Amino acid sequence: MIDGSVLLDKLVEMLRGIQDLVLEMNGDPERIFAYHDQYPKRSSVAHAIHQMPVPSIMAVWHGDGPGLFGSIDVWKHHFKLYLRARETFDDDPPNPYNRLFRLIVKGVPQGADVPMLNATVHPSCYPMDFPSIERQPDAEGLDYFEVPITFTEIGDD
Repeated sequence: MIDGSVLLDKLVEMLRGIQDLVLEMNGDPERIFAYHDQYPKRSSVAHAIHQMPVPSIMAVWHGDGPGLFGSIDVWKHHFKLYLRARETFDDDPPNPYNRLFRLIVKGVPQGADVPMLNATVHPSCYPMDFPSIERQPDAEGLDYFEVPITFTEIGDD
C-alpha cells in the first residue's frame, strides 16, 4: 500500500504545474499546499481550513480503504482539496469556484500530455476517479468548497 503522504505531495506538485490554476492563486504556487498531520501542531483540519489564506487550495489525505477495480480487490486512497477562491468584484465572471474546479479537472500540468483527470499522479495508481465539488460552511459561516479525490492503487505496493 502506497503511503498517503507520498501521493499527497505528488498531487500538490501536479496541481502547482497547472499554470492557469497558479494564476488563480495570485500567481503564487505556494498557495497550493499539502496539509500533513503533525501531532499536536497540526491535528485539526477544521482549524487549518479556518486559517487558509485567500486564495488557496489545501490538499489533505483523508485515509485509505478497500475497494474494487472490476472484480479485483484494491486499495482506494482518499483526499480532499479545500478551495478558497480569490476576491471577486462586480465585473468579474461569476462562480470562481467553478473555474477552480474546471482547472483542477481539465487543466494540463507541466510535463503531462493529458488533463489532470486523466494524468498519472503516481505510477502505482490509476488516474483519479471522477471528482465532485461540494459547498461547505466554515466555523464563521463563510462558504468554501471541497473536491473529494480518490486514487485506485494498481496492485498492492
